[in-house]
Amino acid sequence: MYKRFLILAVLFIFITDASVALAGFGITPPYVRNDKLTQGSTFTQEIILVRGDPVEDLKAEITINVPGIEEWISIDRGNEFLLPAGEKQVPMRVTVSVPQNAAYERYKGSIRIRTLSPDPASGVSIALGAQIDVDIRVVDEIRDFEVKRVQISETEEPRRFWWFEFPGKIQFSMGIENTGNAPTAPSRVQLDIYDRRGNVVLETSYNVNKIEEVLPFETRDTQAFIPTRLPPGAYLVKYSIFRFEDEVKRSGELTLSVLPQGTLAGYEGFGIDGLSFSDKLTIIIPAVVIVVLALISMLVIFIRRKNTRRRKPTRRLPREEVYEDEDDDYPKRPRQTDPQPRRVVQGAHGVVDLSRRNNR
Repeated sequence: MYKRFLILAVLFIFITDASVALAGFGITPPYVRNDKLTQGSTFTQEIILVRGDPVEDLKAEITINVPGIEEWISIDRGNEFLLPAGEKQVPMRVTVSVPQNAAYERYKGSIRIRTLSPDPASGVSIALGAQIDVDIRVVDEIRDFEVKRVQISETEEPRRFWWFEFPGKIQFSMGIENTGNAPTAPSRVQLDIYDRRGNVVLETSYNVNKIEEVLPFETRDTQAFIPTRLPPGAYLVKYSIFRFEDEVKRSGELTLSVLPQGTLAGYEGFGIDGLSFSDKLTIIIPAVVIVVLALISMLVIFIRRKNTRRRKPTRRLPREEVYEDEDDDYPKRPRQTDPQPRRVVQGAHGVVDLSRRNNR
């Protein structure tokens, strides 16, 4: 009899505690922490608000208490929002925006969440709440990342057009997690391509594109595009991902398949950016020569036109001079300052002055 009573008492306590737990309120994770923030950076933490038995709407009220940085912190839903009935989990995003002139210090505090009925006239209700611990540290700039995953795509053999050889395009994908507080990306990717057994290095190639940077505290895929001039076949690839010029962040081995031209649907190989340096020179040098010749031709035409204008004769009108006498107000006839030489001819009736005839 005593044992039965003890069992019933234990079951009653368990059921009672279970109902309280189901009707409770909690958050996960219960903190906002980051010790790698820097001036001008932004950090966002998602907090899940969990309700055990969401039979009614509840209003959530947020109070931020982090001395010195309260204006840095914002809630995507605002400081007051509704927890609708029927939803056990409601996400809330806490964003910390560090200003450019922030001091290099550590800031600690809390964010309190209090839930109550949205209608105060509905009757007596129990207010439930939770606390989010805030621990923020502002430090100098840190550029670092982790490589979460890598993948290499199939490619096609090089294609020829005239004397140009356009290489095959290898797409090397990397899942990058930025563990620093500034935008960053791998500096370069190196592929050492071996024969199928891995005995002989057939080609060493590097990415020709600038790898896109990943924002602080973000994880996403980035691509490195790497040329290859190998014929169709299967190859062993040893890759190296560099953080700086001399620091290898991750290395490993993969297999590469080079397929005949036209095999892959939707495949787009390299354009001019994938050509070798010698092939690029065959485009650049003729283009430069043409431009120089065009400039020289334009300069010669300009000089010739300028000289032609200088040589063109100009007609000058005779200068008329008027002399006035001191006692006469009317101008007199201009004096002949440069008389023409007389030309005379001996005729049958005497001497004839030809200069006078011309003047007439």
